[in-house]
Amino acid sequence: MQLAFDAQDKRRELSALTYLSVLAHKHQQEDDKYLYLQQAENKMKDYQIPNYHFAIVPYHYAIFAKSPQDKEPHLKQVLELAKLTPDFWAAQSSRQQLMEYYINQNNLAEAQNLINGITTDNAKNSYLKTLLAQALKNDDAFTTHAQRTFEQAELAGDLYLSLDMALLICSSQSMQDNYDFYSQYIDKKGTDYWRRNNEKKLLALNL
Repeated sequence: MQLAFDAQDKRRELSALTYLSVLAHKHQQEDDKYLYLQQAENKMKDYQIPNYHFAIVPYHYAIFAKSPQDKEPHLKQVLELAKLTPDFWAAQSSRQQLMEYYINQNNLAEAQNLINGITTDNAKNSYLKTLLAQALKNDDAFTTHAQRTFEQAELAGDLYLSLDMALLICSSQSMQDNYDFYSQYIDKKGTDYWRRNNEKKLLALNL
């Protein structure tokens, strides 16, 4: 952090503070993790950086929260602060976490609100549309968005999202005609790390 400060590299300095905050959280240093976040927020104000950067602070509060219910208000604050920059990485991550939470709660109206007005056509946004279509049991929309997400993730080099989509498609009764293609993709591209994280789903499909 001192090197970043000496070099007047504001972004690296802020990244160092938020990293130290997460590190303190992992080591259960409760006071320190909030102190580092407060220092980061104060420096953002001093440096007069764009407003969306402040979204990093509630994003980390969400990391520290113990339950999805506790995370929700912090994630919503991230989206509010990044309203003009919806593709900011913290906003995209927050939107996905909220989508999964609302679907689990069967709060599909709130889930729909998350993607209303989102116009950027990228893999992450297509993925959210896929999840919502699945929750709404809209097979036609699910098929369209699932294939679109897979293609966009492939083009973007996002291997894990490509694999997640291939697995989701293989598990969908409405897309069994495509099973062989996506199962072969999983067989060829699935990493050990990804397979460990999806072991139960893979076993259920004999993949």
